[in-house]
Amino acid sequence: MKKYFLSASMILLSASSALAAEITPGTLVGRYKVEARAGFQKVYANFRVVNTREFEVQRTYSNGAEDEVCNGNYNLLSSVSWDENWTLAASKQFKGTFTCPSNRSKTITFNVDFGSNKTEDLARGTQVVVTSSMAPGMKLNAYVKKQ
Repeated sequence: MKKYFLSASMILLSASSALAAEITPGTLVGRYKVEARAGFQKVYANFRVVNTREFEVQRTYSNGAEDEVCNGNYNLLSSVSWDENWTLAASKQFKGTFTCPSNRSKTITFNVDFGSNKTEDLARGTQVVVTSSMAPGMKLNAYVKKQ
């Protein structure tokens, strides 16, 4: 019985750690749907992380219209800070810069604060905080879901 319990415990522990995968440039690769509210306006976007350095973003509209596909580069940074319960919390920051084909001289920067989310949170859909050079000083709460 003891041997059975030990085996079952090992399987459960290894399965739970596999599910709680950290967000890394490699695990971010894929397609995402993004929805955010900026004031009274809802903003929708298709977001595609192409590889460990590059991404594409395309604004979409509720009526099905789409803007051009813009592309850029990103870095994923880790930070550690104290949370509201004075517990040490690790977070991930996606720092991206992109341009659009219609005006390559205009560069837009933005940050996505994933907080302590894991890859399974992205698959289920989760809230993140976005800041952008398009709206300086403003923090947007966005819902992100991996497709």
